[in-house]
Amino acid sequence: MSSEAEILNKLNLGASKAILDNSPQSALGELLLGITNDIIVQLQDKLKEYNVNTSSMGLSQSLAPTEVNIGNGSVSVGISAEFYWQYVNYGVNGTETSHGAPDHGAPPPGELSFQESILRWIPQRGLQLPEQFADFESFSWAIMSNIKKNGKAPRPFFTDVVNESLINKIQEPIEKVIGRALKIRIIEPWQ
Repeated sequence: MSSEAEILNKLNLGASKAILDNSPQSALGELLLGITNDIIVQLQDKLKEYNVNTSSMGLSQSLAPTEVNIGNGSVSVGISAEFYWQYVNYGVNGTETSHGAPDHGAPPPGELSFQESILRWIPQRGLQLPEQFADFESFSWAIMSNIKKNGKAPRPFFTDVVNESLINKIQEPIEKVIGRALKIRIIEPWQ
């Protein structure tokens, strides 16, 4: 990612106009994309810290920037992830144990079933078939039953990173880029 100073030094009248005209290709757009990529790295680090090893292509690998929007008095960026990120972040309540998790609802159509996800997760986690199970299918049923009963504790990889502290941290460089662009645009007619 370009540092804030590098972006500010690159600003010229054309870039300043692009910032004020809400262009995603502007220095502000570049800064936002860089910030988004930094956030993704922090999320991936938190997943490692919480020892999250998920099924399918992997939650960590699925994190990607999706969009940069500048306009209507605000700036926003998007990050996509596998749908089950919320189960990991907020936890899952069980029938006998509540972790204070919200009701996540049904998974989106086309996603793996709970059992298919567990069956893929077992070898990725490096688990061996315990002696008391005849096959991995019966082992997966036991894991599913345990999760349904006890739920899963939250591992707040997302809320540890994306919070008020992050907003306060990224607000200053964004304001500097916009402020510098405004200053250059205001000076323009006098030059």
